[in-house]
Amino acid sequence: MANDYIGVVSPEGIAIYPHLTQPDTKFNAMGEYKVSLSVDKSEAAPLIGNIETAMKQAEKMIPPGKRKKVAEPPYFDELDDEGQETGRVVFKFKMKAKVNTKDGRTITMSPRLFDAEGTPAEGIESIWGGSELRISADLIPFYVAAVGAGVSLRLKAVQIINLVEGGGASASNYGFDATEGYVAPKVEKFEEEEAVY
Repeated sequence: MANDYIGVVSPEGIAIYPHLTQPDTKFNAMGEYKVSLSVDKSEAAPLIGNIETAMKQAEKMIPPGKRKKVAEPPYFDELDDEGQETGRVVFKFKMKAKVNTKDGRTITMSPRLFDAEGTPAEGIESIWGGSELRISADLIPFYVAAVGAGVSLRLKAVQIINLVEGGGASASNYGFDATEGYVAPKVEKFEEEEAVY
């Protein structure tokens, strides 16, 4: 089968539990790169439309005589702690870290990372939740008897618009705006001078 998958680029969104620099091996020893991306509902419609188009391709994969069974889509309406819709949609992107080929080889993969200007971003040790990202992915239609026909969002590359690294989300990610009041003292960072011999 030719790889005539639909390629998509997500709108900017906020990363939830990203594993983009190191694969998650908790449930899969081969590892998996993944991220859930929370996107404003007003910007989510084109991506949802593309997923629905790929879903029609997936339904054609159901064998004749089998009842029509469909898997959960790779997105859902985001809910707050009280179970109310937030006005955002969460998309789930994944990529296998290792794939075994038919000839016995193991191929290692990882998503390409780019900065906001589109330059390859090398040496990033971590991308934390709260980072603002855009995701490039392929829509992969599938049929598995146990879950039915569905579509997966296969992660290819990530554009980092605003990086949260190592210290958790920023105040704005929690909904705080700057206001008058207490200001924390600034901590100066001293760089070590290179020793001259």
